[in-house]
Amino acid sequence: LAQDLSRQGVNSSVIEEDILLILGLVFAILSIFQSYLALGLVVGIAGIGVVTYRSVSERSGQIGMMRALGFRRRMVMLSMILEISWVAVLGMLNGALVALAFHSAIHDSFWKEQGVELILPWATMIWLIIGGWILVLIATFIPVSRATKITPAEALSSLG
Repeated sequence: LAQDLSRQGVNSSVIEEDILLILGLVFAILSIFQSYLALGLVVGIAGIGVVTYRSVSERSGQIGMMRALGFRRRMVMLSMILEISWVAVLGMLNGALVALAFHSAIHDSFWKEQGVELILPWATMIWLIIGGWILVLIATFIPVSRATKITPAEALSSLG
């Protein structure tokens, strides 16, 4: 049929092949977006590591005061980890909520009319949050361990 029609100047194609080509392009673009978002996550994690390093050096007096009040090294470490985890996990949850809203809006704008079911990548989002949190803990390990080594006498002498 395609050969007969091409002799008469009519171009024919299989719709399924055209749709698969377009879907491939859409998924490639979405993969590029996902790569940029992953890069942003890595940069954010590195930023948290730098901010934690600076925070420990600027708050050495406060950390020393906590140690002078009876806080053990483990208690200082847990308080720092709690603070870092709170900020990091809230940021990642905020990003996940925005991503879900964006995903839903794209579905509603383009695919809902065609009857495409909304599939949310729950497993990917959960692994990104857990993996991001673990990477934050790794990135902040050196500054947090440095904070636990601050003695009360060392910190209080730097205040005067």
